[in-house]
Amino acid sequence: MKQIVLKPVFLAACLTLTFATTVAHAEIYKWIDANGKVHYSEKRDEAGRAKVEEVKVISGEEKPSAAPSWQEQEADFRKRQIEKQAKQSKEPVVKPKEPSPFVPGNQPETNESRCSMAKAILSGKLIHGNNNKTDANDKAIAERDVSTYCR
Repeated sequence: MKQIVLKPVFLAACLTLTFATTVAHAEIYKWIDANGKVHYSEKRDEAGRAKVEEVKVISGEEKPSAAPSWQEQEADFRKRQIEKQAKQSKEPVVKPKEPSPFVPGNQPETNESRCSMAKAILSGKLIHGNNNKTDANDKAIAERDVSTYCR
């Protein structure tokens, strides 16, 4: 059995022919028949008496790039970053609230700690862990705790 050895020049020529494309220019015509159906053809006579429009075919070199180049993407990214920084500098800086010393499990519950927590709730220094505002029920419980644990 013979082994076929492809020479690099022959292989390069085959690859070049495989990937080479030629730009073919064809005239395309469009018309609408009596029934309102749109037709396309390379032959103008197929339209008969209908009004014929020539359709412009854009070759590969003339087609606009669908995706922006990496340079355009980079410029857009930098623009968005600058806008984001400008927006952040205009917003007021919100300092996070200090963590409450009254977190369950941080200290043993004593009458003094319960009294202190109730007073903190009534003064507005202590809020819910999920940052919800204290409501009337929370304040009623805190008032009850002040009368029970604060002596």
